This record gives sequence, structure tokens and C-alpha cells, in this order.
Amino acid sequence: MSATPSAQARGLGLGGELIFPFDGAEHTFQVAVGEADGSLWAVFGDATGGSSSYRFRFLRPGTPARDGSITVDLDRALLPPCAFASHFICPFPPPGNTLPFGVAAGERRLKGALATGI
Repeated sequence: MSATPSAQARGLGLGGELIFPFDGAEHTFQVAVGEADGSLWAVFGDATGGSSSYRFRFLRPGTPARDGSITVDLDRALLPPCAFASHFICPFPPPGNTLPFGVAAGERRLKGALATGI
């Protein structure tokens, strides 16, 4: 189970790990695995969360190759639906899915958030 911004419990259905290198260190995301096609998606936070980007973001790297490899491209980070409207329920990043560095890439914040804060 994972908490959501509205404090509701919601099953995230974590089913795997995505391990990737960045700046000389290895990082791991807990990921959900799509039942239909085996595609992966992660909910993650980073050092920019709540300041120069939304509190957390989604990453959908796709389906691993037959050998298990997959490309992790943080430039493809997406804002969750709850960044756009408060009536959407989004899972928070599971424990361990917060990167110790800033991800100044991908979708980061709504244009209106620049004036009002996040």
C-alpha cells in the first residue's frame, strides 16, 4: 500500500526493481509492472521536489528487453495527474524512491506554480 497526497491508502502494486547508474553510483527504484505488457513505471522524488519541481513525478521507461535491460531516461519524467487538479489521487513515491540528487529534466512544474509556489 502507498499513501496518496489526499492521505488515502491505495495499492501501488509494486512488482520489481529498476537499477540504474547515475554519476558513478547505483540507484534503485521500486516499480509497478504492467500486467498486460510487462511495462514498468515508477513514482519517484528527487532533491528538487517541492522547490523547483513538483513534489514527485512518474517515470515510464517501457518494457524491458528479453535480456532484462531497459533505458532509464530521466528526461522523460512526467508530472502526475494530481499536479494538475486536486481531485486526482496519486500514489506517493514508495520508501527508497527519492533520489539524493536533483533531476532538472522532464516535466517539472506547472507554469502557474512559478507564481504561486508548489
